[in-house]
Amino acid sequence: MHGLQVIREGVFAARYVGHLLKARIVLAIVLAASASGAPLSSMAGDPLPEAEGQHTNRLIDSNNPYLLLHADNPVDWYPWGPEAIARARAEDKPIFLSIGYSTCYWCHVAERTLYSDPDIAAVMNKWFINVKVDREQRPEIDEIYMLARNVITGSGGWPNNVFLTADLKPFHAGSYYPPEPDQYGRPGFTEVLAALHRAWQSNRGEVLGMAGRVYAAMQAARERMSAGEPVALEPRDWLAQARRRFLQQFDSEYGGLRAGRSTTKFPQTPLLGLLLIDYRLTAEPKVRQALVKTLDAMAYGGIHDHIGGGFHRYSTDRDWSVPHFEKMLYDNAQLLQLYAEAFETTDEVLYRYTAEDIARYLTADMMAAEGGFYTAQDAQIGGVEGASYRWKRSEIEDILGGRSEEFFRVYELKRVPEIPGATGREGGDIGGVVRVRLPIEETLARFGYATPAGMLAALQPLRQQLLAARNRRPQPLRDEKLNVDLNALAIEAFVTSGEVLDDPRHLRFAKRAAERLWERAYDPKTGRLMHQMFRGRVQTKGFLADYALFGRSLMALFRATGEAVWRHRAAALADRIIERFMADDGALAMTSETEHLLISLDPGGDDAYPSGVSAAIDLFLRMSEANDGDRYALAAGRILREYSARVDGLPINWPTAIAALVANDVESVTAAGPAVVEPQRPQVNHAYSTPKTADYIRVSAEVRRKQSGDTIAVTLAIDDGFHINANPASLDYLIPTQLLFPGMTPERIQYPEPAIFEPSFADQPLDVYEGTPVVLAEFPKGAFDNRATINGI
Repeated sequence: MHGLQVIREGVFAARYVGHLLKARIVLAIVLAASASGAPLSSMAGDPLPEAEGQHTNRLIDSNNPYLLLHADNPVDWYPWGPEAIARARAEDKPIFLSIGYSTCYWCHVAERTLYSDPDIAAVMNKWFINVKVDREQRPEIDEIYMLARNVITGSGGWPNNVFLTADLKPFHAGSYYPPEPDQYGRPGFTEVLAALHRAWQSNRGEVLGMAGRVYAAMQAARERMSAGEPVALEPRDWLAQARRRFLQQFDSEYGGLRAGRSTTKFPQTPLLGLLLIDYRLTAEPKVRQALVKTLDAMAYGGIHDHIGGGFHRYSTDRDWSVPHFEKMLYDNAQLLQLYAEAFETTDEVLYRYTAEDIARYLTADMMAAEGGFYTAQDAQIGGVEGASYRWKRSEIEDILGGRSEEFFRVYELKRVPEIPGATGREGGDIGGVVRVRLPIEETLARFGYATPAGMLAALQPLRQQLLAARNRRPQPLRDEKLNVDLNALAIEAFVTSGEVLDDPRHLRFAKRAAERLWERAYDPKTGRLMHQMFRGRVQTKGFLADYALFGRSLMALFRATGEAVWRHRAAALADRIIERFMADDGALAMTSETEHLLISLDPGGDDAYPSGVSAAIDLFLRMSEANDGDRYALAAGRILREYSARVDGLPINWPTAIAALVANDVESVTAAGPAVVEPQRPQVNHAYSTPKTADYIRVSAEVRRKQSGDTIAVTLAIDDGFHINANPASLDYLIPTQLLFPGMTPERIQYPEPAIFEPSFADQPLDVYEGTPVVLAEFPKGAFDNRATINGI
């Protein structure tokens, strides 16, 4: 290693990155075409068709709430499938693929400002085959083309708009484009369409070359994600590493995880659940402090809907005050379980109060009459985000009258900033969101409340008055899909909360949802589980996460009731996972349906909720304990060996899997039983150019041989509190970390994603490495065959 500069300066903000790529590919031909300034009508020679009137397109038969929102667009939308692909090939047109979901705010903005415009629709219909996808119905399509977006732009998010060749290879990607260029430097959508059309007509070779390079990068990314020989299984060590990373990124002032320069905060519920288990095992004061700080901050903040109950999707600021207003089943289900278990562990009555509040919201607003839970509630009304949730102080005073002063002793309004160019109501007093006044200790002392939970409970009548008034406003749309995987999260949450809160109603809600899913979504003749229900119809073949999470929730019902039927049903789902989703080496597939998929899908770690891999590990471990047999233990062992290197590389990305291992006291697993898998690591020599570096950093390496080539993976173990410069370095006078091989030239060196460090000696944040970053050097196949040793510096 050359130029390893060690920096130490207290606690720093590390960037938590879900993607493994940071490559940014710029499509120069698009920029050149858009700069031409040519009018749309002259881009292709033929005049554009006249705009038509009211239009009902192919999405009218989709039976999907998000797609149905676009069914009357003048855009000639197709759902994903062979018809659209065949037409693109027959007419030699690129595909415009737009992926979103029903409660995505900017997806609504695009539908209103772009796809409802007859002139824009005419351009789209003439030059492209237009395909609309709901990411919650087709998560495999979403995952593939979110990877493409990340490769092309280095960013993600929804809506995800990707332009494809007829063989489904992406060559351009972006998110929301305004109808016309705006002051924020975003090109207009018509400009983008015109530029891409000109490139397709006049520079086809460049477009196809770009598509080929993006496709190759996507394949390489998938290969890197699945790379790595089995390593020793160390669940307690992984737990400690995840704890250390969480505490390094912890926002000690406001709770939650810092995200570099971004103020956005997500609940990160799977990770908080792992820390709760960690605290139960270790009683570590720092873990309790971080958990309590985060749980309290979320419960008091505006991300918590204090009037109607439940939690919004995420906070747009550090102190959890101003939310993004959509409400998701997967967030509220997991938070119900988290707060219930936190109450059980800490005896903090605030957490019981919060769990009961979430349960009331889910059963009142999100539960279907026949059983089961709807997917989400929208963020906007009439183009205004959070319109139904915002309040002016005068409105609250008019409703509560003389008791408004009592309300404002405890609560305050945090103003919601307007989003420029996004809403239908600009300027003026747009109101604020209700949050608890802080610091809470001052309010308790000043007004004589005994506990925070008691104080909040005392104001329940006032909140009910406000809720009654709020319910008279126009209400956000509700996505009434019943997704199996998300319902499984709710089932297990209600089982847990019923036990902890001693409320038998919760168990009844869980059983009724499970019965409905089993009766409607599972076919006992074929063993096939479907992914979702909408308007009484089941659709889309189930994914790994559906089988694994539903099976896990059935085991929770078995634990709570002792009724064998739930264990038998869970076993049926576990058996189908082994048969349909698991390879001989233990690798799991996201889906068993691979037609029209550009690349194979190897599901990874946890995100907003547990991944199919983590849930499968958890399910098999529970099945093994309940059945006293080795079939499911062997299945768990195969998966763990296959994924051990990935978990070991970044444990914080796998909280559900680690929680399952720790909760089941698993120390090691092999096909033969409880034994440690020892990694096979070829010997590689290393040298350091700076003597002081060795005091704080240790380096190891291994050779990974594949059909496509050989790779040397160099792992840096950097002591806590120390950092080294990333490659490239942030400032000219800093020396980047660099990997060199005397006498050998790698085809490519892949440096890891940096963390963000804010030192006092620089006026801007720096990109650094910390923890255990891995540098990958790729060589041609057989490059090491005649070498006894390999030297790297």
